[in-house]
Amino acid sequence: MAGASPRRYAQAAFSLALENEGVDRWESDLQRVIEVVANTDVMALLSAPQVPERVKLNGVTTMLPDVAPLIRNLVSMMVLRGDIAKIGRAVQVFSAMADDSRGTARAEVVTAVPLDDARKQRLADGLANLVGRKQVILTETVDPEIVGGVIARVGDRLIDGSTRTRLRSLRDELAAAR
Repeated sequence: MAGASPRRYAQAAFSLALENEGVDRWESDLQRVIEVVANTDVMALLSAPQVPERVKLNGVTTMLPDVAPLIRNLVSMMVLRGDIAKIGRAVQVFSAMADDSRGTARAEVVTAVPLDDARKQRLADGLANLVGRKQVILTETVDPEIVGGVIARVGDRLIDGSTRTRLRSLRDELAAAR
């Protein structure tokens, strides 16, 4: 039987998190669930139709003793509904909702050289002002081919301030001026 969408699971979990242990605790516990369920043997056990439900539920309790009981209940419900494969996407949506409630955004940035801590902080502050958030958490990738500058993706926004892009634009302008 097909169950709810990952978004609906995330919304329900987020509501419970606000009412109970708190969003931070739920987020860390859900990350623990992802670590456990990421094991292919665990996922095979929890999603196998031939495995009895009580065995699956005992497995959830045994593998997740340190997470909040309501989170174990959520995982158990997803197992019983045959939706455990949706847990990864549901946790992503939950984390996005948690970030949104905190006024936080996540940015993937590409630079030509690694940034020191002071430059990372200035970049994070600048991106936070640009996108209207309290805080931006950076995930940095180094790609020498961009020559210089920064390419940042914050949500669905792409900010390309790379030297490579500027050089290409200049080349195109010069070619068009002929």
